[in-house]
Amino acid sequence: MKRKPFNLDWTFYKENEKSSAKVVTLPHDAMISEKRSKSFPSGTGSAYFAGGVYYYTKSLHAPKEWEGKHIALEFEGVYQKATILVNDTEVYKNAYGYSNFYLDLSDRLIFGADNTITVIADNSNCPNSRWYSGSGIYRNVNLFVAEKSHLQYNSVFADARADGSVRIKGLTTGGDSVKIELKHENNLVKELVTEVTDGSFLAEFQVDSPLLWSDESPDLYGLTIALLTGDKVADLEELKIGFRTIEWSPQKGLLVNGKRTLLRGSCIHHDNGILGACGYDDAERRKILLHKNAGFNAIRSSHNPCSRAMLEACDELGIYVMDEFVDHWIIHKTRYDYANEDFTVNWKKDLKAMIDKDMSHPSVIMYSIGNEISELGLDSGVSYAKELTDFVKSIDSTRPVTAGINLMLAVMAAKGKGLYGNDKKDISGTDSVPTSAFFNMLMNRMGSLMDGMASRKDADKVTESLEGILDINGYNYATSRYVNEGRKYPERVIVGSETLPCAAYKNWKLVESLPYLVGDFVWTGMDYLGESGIGTVQYKSDKKDSNRLIISGGAGLIDICGKFRPEISWNRMIWHQTTTPEISVEPMTRAGDIGALSMWRLTDGVSSWTWPGCEGAKNKVHVYATGEYVELIVNERSYGRKKTKEFMADFKNVKYEPGTITARSFASNGNMIAEKSLSTDTGDIRISAVPEVDELRANGQDLCYINIDLVGDNGITKSSVDTLLNIEVSGEGSLIAFGSARPAPKESFTGNSHTTFLGKAQAIIRAGVNPGAVKVNITGKGLKAAQLEIKVK
Repeated sequence: MKRKPFNLDWTFYKENEKSSAKVVTLPHDAMISEKRSKSFPSGTGSAYFAGGVYYYTKSLHAPKEWEGKHIALEFEGVYQKATILVNDTEVYKNAYGYSNFYLDLSDRLIFGADNTITVIADNSNCPNSRWYSGSGIYRNVNLFVAEKSHLQYNSVFADARADGSVRIKGLTTGGDSVKIELKHENNLVKELVTEVTDGSFLAEFQVDSPLLWSDESPDLYGLTIALLTGDKVADLEELKIGFRTIEWSPQKGLLVNGKRTLLRGSCIHHDNGILGACGYDDAERRKILLHKNAGFNAIRSSHNPCSRAMLEACDELGIYVMDEFVDHWIIHKTRYDYANEDFTVNWKKDLKAMIDKDMSHPSVIMYSIGNEISELGLDSGVSYAKELTDFVKSIDSTRPVTAGINLMLAVMAAKGKGLYGNDKKDISGTDSVPTSAFFNMLMNRMGSLMDGMASRKDADKVTESLEGILDINGYNYATSRYVNEGRKYPERVIVGSETLPCAAYKNWKLVESLPYLVGDFVWTGMDYLGESGIGTVQYKSDKKDSNRLIISGGAGLIDICGKFRPEISWNRMIWHQTTTPEISVEPMTRAGDIGALSMWRLTDGVSSWTWPGCEGAKNKVHVYATGEYVELIVNERSYGRKKTKEFMADFKNVKYEPGTITARSFASNGNMIAEKSLSTDTGDIRISAVPEVDELRANGQDLCYINIDLVGDNGITKSSVDTLLNIEVSGEGSLIAFGSARPAPKESFTGNSHTTFLGKAQAIIRAGVNPGAVKVNITGKGLKAAQLEIKVK
């Protein structure tokens, strides 16, 4: 059925605050506007934001001509426990905050009148997530109006193979036949009609020499399915599909269209940085485009089903997807999460919703049934693993099933010493731990401890209990298993479902050399809110601020605003995508400060040589290079040559002097491979504001990201200059987020003022519904205003 957006003009208020109600546009995250406090039970998991109960209401006019038709609403995501009322009568409840669900309104509306739709999103019982969850209707809502005879929701499954064979099936509530049209760039490729029998249809046909879909060439075809009653079109579904075949074996690894494919993977959470949990289509596509430009070819949606908009972006841009169901089955990881009571009642419904959503997307190549399920070390957990896997295959047998297995947690559970136990136990984050050498040692030891335990005999027993259940074993932090896995278990296929950024070089060499190891998914490609401070470099001087609240995880290779950290270049070297060196300068503003590192972050470096006010300061410089040796030069002074190890070399006590810093990469024979220079920007500070798009559609949904920098004469960011900026937005659009990647911001992301971080900030504008223009004015104390205009058509 065709979807119509149902996102505009919702009235929103928090429980007991109806007098403060306001009109909002969906997607909407109520949590991102809440206050933050260490006293709030959400804790580090959801970045200290308050929870609550939130009300959304919207009027739906049902004209008389709708009577006798099929009318429904689809909610793509409501966090957390959703209650739906129609004209003040409760009609539906949904427990899982990441599941899309449908509400049949056909017999609940008053026709020829306005009807009130009310959604109550109850996220008051915290903690219920190990990461930032958001609150409210954070994904799209869609309206369906169809004839009584219609195509059932998400029931159409198109399987198009590399050999040109196509199989399309679906369910209907009536109709006589289905007309199918397949097009490529508006050129008709195939047309046929197939009969509807007992509420279902099946069409199988052949396409000669189709263009194939892969990460390297994501060719898509347009598929139209028209349900006919006689010769009249009763309903219509339009899909984009790709011809591709997936195969996997321990001898050949993962084959896409017959070609061995190595997954350069990124684990991601569902939030969109300063937007909070809001799943705007443009925000989801931007996240995927950032990953594509960074060199990734795969994402793992951790640890919940991703949005339809994200899947569409992955289809279009060529990114493989491991879509993951849940973070817990029976044993709670936080006091009020989806585990146990909600899971046992709802898992079949919610898992089916994920698969139904995914099935026709060529980008989805793997289903994960869970992440770090510690009960996999128990007989009950193994039974659930089989039940979930069998259920997945009963719906879609074309894709492999995996899980993100943390063998240390499973072994601990098997010994009766589970980290989460069998009770409703809270967990804590890391940023309350004092910055110290002990903290540094503890966090790095945890990585080696997990890895070491993964190769022990008791870990083998856990994996053996899952033999024949999972198609591909996903291992979290278990590099130590990789080499011996093929010898001990020659029929297994495995994937690094979650790995440390610092192990990228070692892991990728193993991926390249071991055919049964199909890829590596780093934790994490893009930073996220919540799990506060697990990867943030925490400095001793910051501990003096007792009110400091870290709200981001800090482990991302891309920060929450989309800025690439220097390690992205290191990864691209490892993946053979570049030989140009990268220079990573530990912040000169932190020279002499003591920074504590975690296993998820081994540097705080910035690709910058513009640090005004830091002249004479000394700090470490990391150089990433593919050569045998690297030379570092500041102006005309050489800091000598150093031998690289795993494409890295460190230079200590490099003094900041305005000018140019250059890294040169040399082969073993002494020939220079490539060089990279960073220059100092001079001149007075000014505000640079660069929009990522120049034009928006007047649909109330299109977004424009504005990247804001404090720069000098040459437009290079001044990394040591930070100031409070103010923004004013007028015209046919609105400001929906303003912030920076500062780990512990004082300001909200929903206000009009924010302090830059390393000289950078970001604003996000949403288009209105009328043509015209959006005017943006950005100011800072003592700085000339930056002004820009964005067209809305």
